[in-house]
Amino acid sequence: MPKKKQSKKAQEQKHVSPLNHSVDDAQDDDKAISRRDNRTKKTNKTSSSGKVHKDNKHALSETKLAEEAALTAMLFGGGGGVGGASSGAWADDDDDDDQINDASAWDDKYGNQNSEDDDSDKEEKAASGDLFAIDRSGEDIDEDDDDADERSDDEHQSDTDSDGDDDEFEQEVNKGSMQGAAWQDPESDSDSDDSDDDDSDSEERIMKTKKQKGVSLVDGPNRLKKLRRYRDETDPLSLSEYELRLRERFMNTTSVAANTGWADVNQLQQKQEEPKTKRKRGGYGSSSEDDESGDEDYNVATDILESNASLFQHSSSGMQLPPTILDVVRTRDGNLSDPNNSVLSAVQFHPGSDEENPLLMTAGMDKMLRFFRIDGEENPKIHGIHFPTLPITCASFLGDSGSVVMSGRRPFFYVYDAISGNIQKIQSIIGRKERSLEKFTVSPSGDVIAFVGNDGYIILVDGKSRQWIGDLKMNGSVRAITFSEDGEFIMGSGSDGDVYKWNVRSRRCVERFHNEDGTITSALAATSNFLAVGSESGVVNLYTEKYSKTSLYGGSDSGVGLNATERNPLKSIMNLTTSADSLKFSADGQILALSTRRETNGLKLLHVPTQTVFSNWPTSKTPLKYVWSTDFSPGSKYFAVGNDHGKCLLYRLKHYWDE
Repeated sequence: MPKKKQSKKAQEQKHVSPLNHSVDDAQDDDKAISRRDNRTKKTNKTSSSGKVHKDNKHALSETKLAEEAALTAMLFGGGGGVGGASSGAWADDDDDDDQINDASAWDDKYGNQNSEDDDSDKEEKAASGDLFAIDRSGEDIDEDDDDADERSDDEHQSDTDSDGDDDEFEQEVNKGSMQGAAWQDPESDSDSDDSDDDDSDSEERIMKTKKQKGVSLVDGPNRLKKLRRYRDETDPLSLSEYELRLRERFMNTTSVAANTGWADVNQLQQKQEEPKTKRKRGGYGSSSEDDESGDEDYNVATDILESNASLFQHSSSGMQLPPTILDVVRTRDGNLSDPNNSVLSAVQFHPGSDEENPLLMTAGMDKMLRFFRIDGEENPKIHGIHFPTLPITCASFLGDSGSVVMSGRRPFFYVYDAISGNIQKIQSIIGRKERSLEKFTVSPSGDVIAFVGNDGYIILVDGKSRQWIGDLKMNGSVRAITFSEDGEFIMGSGSDGDVYKWNVRSRRCVERFHNEDGTITSALAATSNFLAVGSESGVVNLYTEKYSKTSLYGGSDSGVGLNATERNPLKSIMNLTTSADSLKFSADGQILALSTRRETNGLKLLHVPTQTVFSNWPTSKTPLKYVWSTDFSPGSKYFAVGNDHGKCLLYRLKHYWDE
């Protein structure tokens, strides 16, 4: 059956006219063009997600298709076209109708029903002489050549519009990449201004909420708790009150240990307002103040040379301390607001604090380090630090700085900075294997720390780097060490009863002499004029320091090979019946406090200029208990005594308060 159809179709194709051939060719071209358009539409749909170069290709393809459509209309259109000429030349109207009818019947019988209708319509339009055009939507439309030109112009305009869209897209991409850099869109200025206004408004709201809520001293950092006036204070503070508390805290802590007078604006303004007159002779830039200071120094030197009075240091009031009778008044205990729970092993006033309101440091076996502001009435506590692993046996300020060195019967020691609040633990001294660093002394400037070591060694440590810088060797074991008042020399003594003197810079022993008592030395103290040596027998010998300016390169490398010389003491004080455990000179050197820990009320005060002990104080009723530590304030206006009950007894020396 299919063979018959094919033969019949072949027979019918033999009788098809040339016009039918042209129509069939046009029909095939239309189908090919429609399939191509469909493919381009599908590709356009998939590539329309932002790929601009594919859209451009599609626009070009549409332009080509439009040109092909116009060419097809010219070739196969009716009227004055080629189809009309050919139909009039070699075929008549009747034959055309018959051939068209035969072709349409063939298509109705064997073709696709959906496409056959469209093809038959196209054949009829072509045979009747109508203009033939192609529409990409799949339908046939009638248009003129001018309309095709207008369509191509519209497509060209759409291409230019797409190019403009591409440029805008590139500008947006560049704008996003340039945000945060130097590029800025002028139109975004208003937006940025609005954002700045929003930020300022948010900051104002935050400040308002802070003002309303205040500053909590309990919920914040632990340091804020020190600003409380009492322990149960939980209410938040206003900003003004918070600032006031911080200023009070600064005045009670940092300003005591550090001199901040240079930051006083009033003093700076006064210095700037003072007239600066130049000297007519002398160095350039020197003022009249230098002349006045030079005249004062000249007058002081003249008074010393013209007078035969004693050259001992005078008190702050300008008068010598009277002997035998000491005017002393007890005041409120220095640590009454927070006493120690055990033995008060160390008390010391800050060397650079105010004479009338000095800073007092206390430390003891309860592992607590405390600071107090001494005013003679309240003596408020500033703050305290707890060291869980160190029962403190010795503590001292590092010169005029705010740092404190603490040690105990441990191979390590601590350095606490009272200004910054930092705590530094030195695990051990490199180069030394010591089981205990419980006893040490600090140079007046705080540059050197001298520890009592084993086997007759004195260990020197740098006060800033906390590193070992050298050793000093003596015969026997070391029991007591002290620095000279200028810090150039260090004295040590121990079990052999000899006193050694080294130069700190050269590490050379410049002097060695035998103490007259002959027993084990237990304490040492020195000023610029005197050296006090205490022994376990209770005898305290007072020597003059006329040999203190020994040559820098004199002596030997150590005190072992240096022969001991004999020196006679100015005075031997025998008022103590047990070991002299502590010796302390006053700030002006006129009083020497000697005490012992082995008997109750074991304290005596010596008038140094006359080498006599004050008879009126202390008495048998003075509640000193067992004295463990003593110290004088910078102006010698206060005298502090630490005992075994953890109390710091405070006494006012009225002689130094009189003008």
